[in-house]
Amino acid sequence: MKKMTESSRGTEAWRSIPGDMYDWKKTMQPETPYRHDYSQKLTMKLFLSEPDGNGGSAVYCTFSQALRYIEETDQITRGIPKVVYLVGWQYNGHDDQYPAWDEVNERLKRPQDRTARDSYLWLVEEARKHHTTISVHANMTDAYDDSPLWEQYVKEDLLARHEDGSLMQIGVYNNRAAYHICPKREWESGMSVKRIDKLIQLLELDKSGTVHLDAYFPRNNAYHGISEEEESAYIRRVIRYFNQRGVDVTSENFNHKRDDPFIGLQAWSWVLDQCDERHYLERPASLASGGVIRDYSTSDIPFRRDLEFLFGAGMHGEGIYLEAAKGGYANWHGEFIEQFCLRMLYSLYLNRLDRLRMEGEGEERIVHYSGDHTVSLADRTLRCDGRLLRDGDDMLLPASWRQTPELIAFSKSGYSSKSWLLPSDWTGIEAVDLYEITVNGLKERKTGHRLEAGKLTLALEPGMAVSVVPCDG
Repeated sequence: MKKMTESSRGTEAWRSIPGDMYDWKKTMQPETPYRHDYSQKLTMKLFLSEPDGNGGSAVYCTFSQALRYIEETDQITRGIPKVVYLVGWQYNGHDDQYPAWDEVNERLKRPQDRTARDSYLWLVEEARKHHTTISVHANMTDAYDDSPLWEQYVKEDLLARHEDGSLMQIGVYNNRAAYHICPKREWESGMSVKRIDKLIQLLELDKSGTVHLDAYFPRNNAYHGISEEEESAYIRRVIRYFNQRGVDVTSENFNHKRDDPFIGLQAWSWVLDQCDERHYLERPASLASGGVIRDYSTSDIPFRRDLEFLFGAGMHGEGIYLEAAKGGYANWHGEFIEQFCLRMLYSLYLNRLDRLRMEGEGEERIVHYSGDHTVSLADRTLRCDGRLLRDGDDMLLPASWRQTPELIAFSKSGYSSKSWLLPSDWTGIEAVDLYEITVNGLKERKTGHRLEAGKLTLALEPGMAVSVVPCDG
């Protein structure tokens, strides 16, 4: 799909963007190549602010403070590529004054900057120095009656309605009713494109190449005679327009209850609700990846820890950051390191492999991957040709994004002595250097640690992560 230029948008070429479903099975690739490989990136949210209920903003993290989190996260994740979406960047914060999104929250700015937008763009540039792409969490479907655009959306009948003609309220957030925008009517009016263009220009999102659209799924619109599937067609148009502008669209979940979960269009999902093993076996991680796995088919929306172990899943850093901010910047690093190792590092490793088949049922399930890898739910192990890579909450896995060979060892409970057979590409290495991974960088633990027949014997304290690199000496 060709990238849309300023001149082509001016001729309303966007009106010809198709709304048909994308058949990803023909190519096993996204319709438009993703700008980011989300299967190999740590993708999270960072909560900044929300309305305080008194017409102001409750700020938990300014742009300056956000950079500190990003710097420290980069240290404890060994420079892994990251995408971070800022939540509550607009007006008075999270879920405030949609559908308008053309004002950056002034309470987040740095004192030395002229505007909050300048501070946002400063953060974007600074974060790149720490292997981090900054973008925003926005909402394409909600509307509030205090929005600068409310009267226009009501007058032009751009909101969804129930059969009796009443506006479709879909929730209450910040003590204000949220109403559903009608994707079809908004698109055909040209307002969808105007809003998207304004957002991209305001925040230079085409440079970041990604945006997170919260709760982006269709609903039946009885009053206007628009079915859920017809709404889906206009959501696909919006995603394709973002793509033509050079921006990936990620969202809250794939929502597998609907006919089209936008596989191959939606680049990443905050909650990965592929709760059928068949979905994982037929869809590569490069096509559909995401954060924690939850089953939306039940009322309590349980986590699927079984699927997370069998196929891997990302982590949600947002809650860790927010609790740290509320606690006066408490020591959040230990919890983050644990989740990064047990979830993200593990997931990134599995995502690089081809999913071949699954055997067994229930707790006896075993998934076979390429390269003679197996994941067993019964004993919670990951093995490669019999070699142990993960044993319960103990692991030794490669930091594959590093330019030089490096392994990361982690143990949740700790152990006094445990031996690991190193990968075949470490053959010939006789000794390694060990460094504890900390928020201040690597802390020397032991240099010249000898290997025995290709085996590394370690002792780890609970919650400790250690970098293992070949010894130079």
